[in-house]
Amino acid sequence: MMEARVLSKKYIVLLLLVCASFNTACVSSIILGGGAATTAAFDERPVGQHFDDVSIATEIDARLIAEKDMPSRWVSIEVIEGVVILTGYLPSQAHIDRAVFLCRSVEGVKDIDNQLYIGEPSTSSLFSDSWITAQVKTKFLNDTLVGGMSVHVETVAGKVYLQGVLASEAQRYRAMELTKSVDGVTAVVDLLRLRSK
Repeated sequence: MMEARVLSKKYIVLLLLVCASFNTACVSSIILGGGAATTAAFDERPVGQHFDDVSIATEIDARLIAEKDMPSRWVSIEVIEGVVILTGYLPSQAHIDRAVFLCRSVEGVKDIDNQLYIGEPSTSSLFSDSWITAQVKTKFLNDTLVGGMSVHVETVAGKVYLQGVLASEAQRYRAMELTKSVDGVTAVVDLLRLRSK
C-alpha cells in the first residue's frame, strides 16, 4: 500500500512538472479541477467545506474566462473556507478591480485576498516560478509531516504563497521551513490556516 502511495505521488509530481512547464495556471487547474477528489482525502477541511470551496473557485474561474477583455490565463484562484485568494498577473488596475468585483458577485464568497500584480509575466519568470512550485511540492510530497496534497503552492515572481488548512502548528512551521530552503524563493507568504477544533 505504501509503495502504491509513493508511486502515485511520483505521478502527481510528474504531472505537475509537465503542466508547470506550459503555464502556472495549468497547475492550479489540476489541483482545483480534476484533482479535487484527490486533495479532499488529504485536506483538513471537512468534505462539505472543501466541496463548497472548489465550487466557488470553479464559478469564479468560469466568470473570469467569460468576461470580455479579461486575460485570466495568469490568474490563480484558491478558495479556503470561503476566502478567495487571487494570485498572478493582470494587465491593469482596472482588470484587477473587475476581477475582484466578479469574485464578490459569487455566492459563498466571504472575503477576497487580492495578491494580483499589474503586468504580464515574462516567459523566464513563468518557467522559474513553475520550477520553484514543483520543487516546493516535491519537498512536501517527500515530507512525512506536511504531506504533498495538504498545501496549495503558488509562485509569482519568486514569491511563494502557501495556502490550505493544516492540522497543527508543527505542519505550518515545517511547510514554511521547507519552502524557504528552495533556491529562487524570494519570499514566503503564509496563508495557511489551522483546522478548527
